[in-house]
Amino acid sequence: MKLAIVGAHGVGKTTLTKALEARTPLVAPVPTPMHNPLPGITKSLQDCTNQEVLRLSQRRYTERIVQEHSAIDIISDGSVLHEWVYASTRLSLGIFPDQDEDPNPSATANIQLSLIDDFTEEALAYTEKAYDQIFFIPIEFPLPRDGAPISDRFQEEAGKHLFELLSLCSKPIHVLTGSLENRLSSALAVLEGSDTSPKGTYTGVRDAF
Repeated sequence: MKLAIVGAHGVGKTTLTKALEARTPLVAPVPTPMHNPLPGITKSLQDCTNQEVLRLSQRRYTERIVQEHSAIDIISDGSVLHEWVYASTRLSLGIFPDQDEDPNPSATANIQLSLIDDFTEEALAYTEKAYDQIFFIPIEFPLPRDGAPISDRFQEEAGKHLFELLSLCSKPIHVLTGSLENRLSSALAVLEGSDTSPKGTYTGVRDAF
C-alpha cells in the first residue's frame, strides 16, 4: 500500500502523516531539508534563486521516488507533486504575494515555468501509477501570523493548483476535512475499505474563518 497525503503548506499533512503512521503498519520516509543547493554553500530555501529552487525540487523529486520504493507500505507526506507546485507558485507569484497582486514573471521565469510544467507532467504520471490512495487536505485554518514561510495567497494558489492536478487522475481523491481526529477517522475508513466515496471538491476558499 502506498498512499499520498497532498495539500498546500501548512494544512496539516505532516500531522496527519504521523497520526496514520502511529495507527497503521505504514511508514513515512522523511526527506532531507530543502536547502543548501550547492556543496559548501549554506542557504535557506527562502534565499534561493529560482534556478536553485529548480535544482532543489529535482533533488527532492529523485529522493522521494527512491524512498517510496524502499518499502511496500509507504505514506508520502506531500507526494512527488509537492515541490513542483511550490516551485511553480513561487516562480509565478513570488514567496509572499499580496491577495490583489498581479503576477508578472520575467521572461526567464516563464521559460523555467515551462520546464516545471514538463516535470510536473512526469510527476503526475508517477502519482497516477504509484499511489494506491490519494488524500487531499484543503485549507481550513489560517497560517500563523508570524514566521509563516509563505503568504495566504501563495497557500491558496498552491492548494488550487494541487487539486487541479489531482483531478486529472483517474483514481478517486479523498478530501479530508475537519479536526485531526475527523481527518484520521476518514482516512482510516478509506484504508479499511468502509469508505468508497467518490472524488471530493475543493474551492480554495477558507470557509472556517
